[in-house]
Amino acid sequence: MRDAVPPPEEPTAAPPPAPAPRAWLVIGPIIVQSSATLVIAVGMLVIGLVVGFLLRPLVPGQAAAPDTASSEPVSPAEETQVAADGAALMAALVGQTRHFLGDPNAPVTIIEFADFQCPYCGRFANETFAQINENYIATGQVRLGYQHFAFLGQESVWAAEAAECAGDQDAFWPYHDYLFTHQSGENQGAFTKEHLKQFAADLSLDTAAFNSCLDSGQYTATVTAETQAVQQLGVRSTPTFVVNGRPVIGAQPYEVFQQYIQQGLGD
Repeated sequence: MRDAVPPPEEPTAAPPPAPAPRAWLVIGPIIVQSSATLVIAVGMLVIGLVVGFLLRPLVPGQAAAPDTASSEPVSPAEETQVAADGAALMAALVGQTRHFLGDPNAPVTIIEFADFQCPYCGRFANETFAQINENYIATGQVRLGYQHFAFLGQESVWAAEAAECAGDQDAFWPYHDYLFTHQSGENQGAFTKEHLKQFAADLSLDTAAFNSCLDSGQYTATVTAETQAVQQLGVRSTPTFVVNGRPVIGAQPYEVFQQYIQQGLGD
């Protein structure tokens, strides 16, 4: 039997987001706002993410695997609607995601919402991601997008800003990987600005440009806005993923992602 997967971390209580502006397009349970920020409210994704997370401690060891059976048959019309809703969700998320790894024409897209201090995000990055990258991203079948959900404290925000500064030098993903291999507790000094600058030097980045970017707070507003947008999406824990429109919560084993990916590939 596969080892139980620890429940993902849940953010500390936060004030509810401000009321969203009036929507101009409604597709099934998905609401796409006319503003630049995507908000999905009172929808199946929110219910799935929140309720799914809350129920996880009641069923220890049960992974959020794809549905393999149902007590009631699903009509072709319902299947078509689910597929359409998933496609609309992914289109909206892709438009809001700034960093991708893999072929932009890959048939399967995974969007990750994560915090660089989150230990379970580190587990995914250092274990499961390597297998997905080798078997699917490198072969052009999957692309992975990353969005910041920097909720664990000041060092989370600094780390996210630093990754953005590295991105200015086309080094977001190397810096992303380096952060996850250098975690050391939450807000314990692992991701101070001094250490983040040293990481840039270790990766042979232009340190003058990187340090100026980080010290100026060039990406503070970007990271803050993205974190708030992710919260409005209904994400309440890290890591959380959306795979071709379907939520996956927590640092699930590779086999869980493999099932979702294979379904997306039509296998």
